[in-house]
Amino acid sequence: MTTLPQIPGPAPGTPTCPATPPPRLLDRLHDAALAHFARPEPADRYVGWARRFILFHGKRHPRELSLPEVGQYLDHLAHTEPDPLGALEQAREAIEFLYERFLFLQIGELPFPEPPKLLDRIRRVCRLRHYSPRTEERYVEWVTRFVRFHGLRHPNTMGGPEVVRFLTHLAVNRHVAAGTQNQAFNALLFLYEHVLQIDLPRLDSVRAKRPVRLPTVLSPEEVGRVLDAVKGGRGVFKLMAGLLYGAGLRREECCRVRVHDVDLYRDQLVVRHGKGGKDRVVMLPRALRPDLDGHLEWRRQLHAKDVAAGLARVALPGAMARKYPRAAQEFGWQFLFASRQRSRCPKTGDVGRHHVDPGSIARAVGAAADSAGVTRRTGCHTLRHSFATHLVERGVDVRTVQLLLGHESLDTTMVYVHLARKGPAGTISPLDLLAGYTAEDLRAAANASLVVARGGTRCTGIRADG
Repeated sequence: MTTLPQIPGPAPGTPTCPATPPPRLLDRLHDAALAHFARPEPADRYVGWARRFILFHGKRHPRELSLPEVGQYLDHLAHTEPDPLGALEQAREAIEFLYERFLFLQIGELPFPEPPKLLDRIRRVCRLRHYSPRTEERYVEWVTRFVRFHGLRHPNTMGGPEVVRFLTHLAVNRHVAAGTQNQAFNALLFLYEHVLQIDLPRLDSVRAKRPVRLPTVLSPEEVGRVLDAVKGGRGVFKLMAGLLYGAGLRREECCRVRVHDVDLYRDQLVVRHGKGGKDRVVMLPRALRPDLDGHLEWRRQLHAKDVAAGLARVALPGAMARKYPRAAQEFGWQFLFASRQRSRCPKTGDVGRHHVDPGSIARAVGAAADSAGVTRRTGCHTLRHSFATHLVERGVDVRTVQLLLGHESLDTTMVYVHLARKGPAGTISPLDLLAGYTAEDLRAAANASLVVARGGTRCTGIRADG
């Protein structure tokens, strides 16, 4: 029988190396999130929310917990967090990743508890209906003023008479404009119908009729002087002002243009998520092509530096950041007119470059108008009004102008016909007839006015002596 040699053990007093402990659950979760998103920020945030979820249930393993336990934890956050909406959104996102992509368990649709505070409930409904952040803030502001006006009474204890008193106070005592009063009315109507689900009586009698105002329109010569006088942003503001006039963009639409929205081969620009959430295609002015090419090259170099520093992430619309975690670093998704300073996204915590502040371009255009000697009130939207009016004056049909501007109703676009020189504003004054205008000039002006008045029907039977 062969005896195996004995392996001597460690000498007495020799320290032994402890066995390497297996990786913990949260460490493995962090590695999985890091591999999925290729950056540490969401991974750290997911681990933090998962840790709080496990501690809330007495350190039980998530496999032992199901949908009711998740609902208890989310309900706890809704009643204890200072910002319940933000906390619930982040916690639900982390728990979904924990179960679906890490543990590979399907526990069902996670609940979203109703926040107890009224203003948080308003924000929640606004986000469910995909309202813009500016609309959300305005609605919250008007509901706050309504509650304070009535001595901090809860809106569910009030109704139509209190709404009428508040709107009357705005018009009679505060002397607000009709548009402001209607905005307050829409906010309160949203509160009662969609948040509190209380039917209000008809309140048409308190709604103010908004007066028809004609926009300010500059002449082509004035527009040229204003564009030449735009300064700041190392030429970026001048390029943006050129797009405001050359493509008829709104200020926010111009700021939110992304690199992949520019089609240099077809001379087109795609406007994403404009007013009303609609997309449209507009022309890309060829006069801006050299400046745009130079700006794109500078933007590409700036993005390369951000990628090298690991700080090249940009905010993405909707849930694209979760569906395509690496898209936020792609050059095509970056804002064309990016800020020169990096900032941290308050929603995701990512560091990157947001777009140029809309207030900066507004101040640049206003200063340029003053420098150019334009005495009328001029802003970014004035360039858009001038764009539409000049197209009408050059014979572009109103329907095409409507599509370029993104107007839902043709009536909104018809105001530029009245401002055009060939419309009523182009009618010859009788005083000018003394200066030698011919009968043919008078007939042409009368026909142009009748085309506008009759919606496009041209009259040929106008007599010069009639």
